[in-house]
Amino acid sequence: MSDGHASGDEWENHYRGYRLHTNQEGDVWWQVYDGTDRLYLDPTPEDLVEQLLTVKRLGGRIRVTEGNDVIAKEERGDDYETIWIGTLSLSGELVPADDPEYSIDIQPDNLSPGDLWPSVYDGAKYSFGPGAERVWWSNPGTHKRHPVTSALPTDITERLARYKPQGGSLRVTPWNDVITLVDAHPASDNLRQQFNDLPRVVKNIIKLRKERGVEKLPVYLGSIDETPLTVAEPDSLTDQLSAKEQSELESWASSLGSTTSTDPEDHTVDDADENDIPHDDPTDW
Repeated sequence: MSDGHASGDEWENHYRGYRLHTNQEGDVWWQVYDGTDRLYLDPTPEDLVEQLLTVKRLGGRIRVTEGNDVIAKEERGDDYETIWIGTLSLSGELVPADDPEYSIDIQPDNLSPGDLWPSVYDGAKYSFGPGAERVWWSNPGTHKRHPVTSALPTDITERLARYKPQGGSLRVTPWNDVITLVDAHPASDNLRQQFNDLPRVVKNIIKLRKERGVEKLPVYLGSIDETPLTVAEPDSLTDQLSAKEQSELESWASSLGSTTSTDPEDHTVDDADENDIPHDDPTDW
């Protein structure tokens, strides 16, 4: 959670978070796709809406980070800037306007790692490579990878490596739960019962995504204690090599002059290529 900010201040950190929509009437809702049903946030965070409308009088899209900061894009001149709106401890229900009896909890409880996620799939998006050894945030503007410097809990990375060995993406909710999308559930023996127990709204969201090519199920992986996650600047071709990097490269380069024969298998490429992780979670559903 950020200190020392005022509504409308520029947001210096990376742009991500649980997506919500607002309007000038003060409504706040979540939506799986444009043109689909709105799920209205209840209770409405009236103080936050008031802060937002002083900066963006027509409302608009906002995001709630894993650190509970609320941020938004605002047009300033010929470009858009990310601004800080306030903070929000997201809780309550998401309610269909015409069928409130089918409302769903924003924060599901009593879950075990590997359970199907019984709420909307959203949160701050991060990516990871094979074995979950590296985690990063992808800048949507530059497409550069900013390494996450915060350490994820070992149990989370082990589950990511188990469920998605080729890598992929994950989401961190504003209350610090970690979720991901899988196409092969490791606990298939009770999967049918878990799916039957999902709320009607969640089943229909899964159906909509399946129709648009996202044939995966949302799964709960656990939670993390320390947020927000911090990211560093991506590597640049103009960076100064460290002494260790310089030494390792020199050692490697000198070994290329060896006259010993090379096994053809040494020229094969590993199956798990971090540059070709599955495109498992389209940002714009």
